[in-house]
Amino acid sequence: MATVSICSGHMAAAACDHEISNAQKISARIANEWPLRPSQDRQTRYVQKIADQLIPVIKLNMDSRNLNWPSKNRWRFLLIRDLAVNAYSAGNGQVYMTDGVYSFADSEAELAAIIAHEMAHELIGHFCQHDERLATHSIGSFTQVIDNTKELEADALAVEILQHAEFPPQAMLTVVKKLPVPQAGINNQRNLRIKALQHQLRHAGTVPFIASPEFIHIKQEAVSGNTLHK
Repeated sequence: MATVSICSGHMAAAACDHEISNAQKISARIANEWPLRPSQDRQTRYVQKIADQLIPVIKLNMDSRNLNWPSKNRWRFLLIRDLAVNAYSAGNGQVYMTDGVYSFADSEAELAAIIAHEMAHELIGHFCQHDERLATHSIGSFTQVIDNTKELEADALAVEILQHAEFPPQAMLTVVKKLPVPQAGINNQRNLRIKALQHQLRHAGTVPFIASPEFIHIKQEAVSGNTLHK
């Protein structure tokens, strides 16, 4: 998982002006170029439901860190009708995921890990500073940028979020191990992430987590291309 345009600085208090304007531009381009699922269909609402489980525990357990929250504290999760596996933050609380994420994730714990990772980019403040990037790949007419340090930071915070939300934190490691590797630079980055997560989780006990019937049903609908407006 990567960020579309990265701005960093540890623990800013609110979304910066640059982040907000960039997020608006990126969101407009995505809406113009990609078929989005309706905000009220079942797949989109399920992603939002998982995010809504994470947001209160972040506020409760991490409030003292002065995390970077989107303007008006508003998070928005949108699903793109594309079976390629991808998830990315556009900044200012806008998170995009493809239908392929449902085929990729084997449980809501893995889905929660993906969501937590993308939220972590925002919370850490990865959208308010320009810097050098180590790898890129294209999505539509714009380029995703991948920064090793920021991916490691987002993984580490995602693990904490999962723990506080009582999801198995090992789900983050499982997700990274399963990531598709489109180019050599991405593979090197994935190996770094795996090692860092293994170190962070070295004292964590194994928590079994079985996918719920609700998740399995919604996953099947997403993969088959069905949409239910309920």
